[in-house]
Amino acid sequence: HVDIMSMDVAAVLDQFARRYRVPARYVKVEITESAFVSDCESVNRLARQVQSMGYAVYMDDFGSGYSTLNVLKDYKFDEIKIDMRFLSDSGERSRKIITAVVDMAKKIGIQTLAEGVENESQLDFLREIGCEKIQGYYYGKPQLFDDGVRKLLETEEKVEEAALGRY
Repeated sequence: HVDIMSMDVAAVLDQFARRYRVPARYVKVEITESAFVSDCESVNRLARQVQSMGYAVYMDDFGSGYSTLNVLKDYKFDEIKIDMRFLSDSGERSRKIITAVVDMAKKIGIQTLAEGVENESQLDFLREIGCEKIQGYYYGKPQLFDDGVRKLLETEEKVEEAALGRY
């Protein structure tokens, strides 16, 4: 948070995107939910500025302990990244909360991404409730870049649009 407030993030982001010819639609700016809680005016100003430049803004770690409905009501995001610690116990109450969050996001035009998905039952549940994107150890653990490229080449998995390949 201190880092983003000590410089003109929007200008730096735009400078790099232009220098490397990365179209704005391929740039996603992630801002943690806690940043909105700690300095909502400055962070909201930054989010609106980068959105006006054509970049998407994601709220990271939604549900990590700072959530309020005011954050979703007062600020516009293109996507929320739901913290899957909600499902760590896989209890019915947790499943109802996740379902309500995904449904609420859809109703206000925000896409959803569940992060921290570790097993097939979580994956099946999230697909069933309409969560658009899923990431986590279920698909793979963090790894060195060269190891990741080698694995992709060996399995011939498609992970991105061809147009994104040069980025």
